[in-house]
Amino acid sequence: VFKNKAGKRVTVPYHSGKIIHLKILHCILMDADLSVEKFKELLK
Repeated sequence: VFKNKAGKRVTVPYHSGKIIHLKILHCILMDADLSVEKFKELLK
């Protein structure tokens, strides 16, 4: 569970050696109020 300064919490599953399914990634982004474009920008 990650929490930002405003107190917003987002659960991110972690399983060593496994890839997160796209639907789960989409749900995580929605919970974090991030668009796909903003997420890609943050990865750069």
